[in-house]
Amino acid sequence: MSLSKNEIKLVNSLQIKKYRDLHRLFVVEGVKLVDELIEQSHFKIDGIFYTSAYQRKLPSNLHTFHISDAELERISGLKSPNQVLAVVKYPNEIPVDYSEENLVLVLDNVNDPGNLGTIIRTADWFGIKQVIASKITVDLFNPKVIQASMGAVYRIRFYRTDLKEELMHLAAHGFEICGAELGGDNLYNTSFSPKTALVMGSESHGISAEINHLIKKSILIPKFGETESLNVAMATGIILSHYRKAIG
Repeated sequence: MSLSKNEIKLVNSLQIKKYRDLHRLFVVEGVKLVDELIEQSHFKIDGIFYTSAYQRKLPSNLHTFHISDAELERISGLKSPNQVLAVVKYPNEIPVDYSEENLVLVLDNVNDPGNLGTIIRTADWFGIKQVIASKITVDLFNPKVIQASMGAVYRIRFYRTDLKEELMHLAAHGFEICGAELGGDNLYNTSFSPKTALVMGSESHGISAEINHLIKKSILIPKFGETESLNVAMATGIILSHYRKAIG
């Protein structure tokens, strides 16, 4: 059965944030990401569109659509569509867990979807469970974020909120508020509390003035070469690695 024009129009519209928010749906593409999606329980699948090349036996309780390669190309946002595409419902948001003895990652206006996806993937690697983002940080359900995260979006609890208010809540619950910024203390001489809130600023402007005064410990990755700067995803990985080493 061929896809209808309305089905094609709906899936294509989910490449744009306002339509994702309107329908409360987003797209996951590719064999690896869809296979992991089927195995998890937090995100509910609205429908799966697959070609003959996709060999996985799909659960009978899912809405599935066997389509041609040409139809997949019509609904895919990728230059090279990969066998299967899923339309997924927005998840219910889980409240922040202030009792968790772990680092909470706080993202202040991170605008690049590739960086956000890589940050989420890196956070998952280091066992970070909670990522809090400003309201103008790039949309979690942007297809480029989903792709760059390589499935880590399924395992990270992600919150978009007012950072000033949230940082005050974290401090009140015993989290040490740290920020990566120029003029900070050398990362390699820094100790961490298990309950740390690490603030990473935007790619071009750093941590915003609105929340900078809430930072209690500033840290800096020391430079040894000539490169002008690190991108925010790479800097996040370096700091998370040191946090894990520091707390044992």
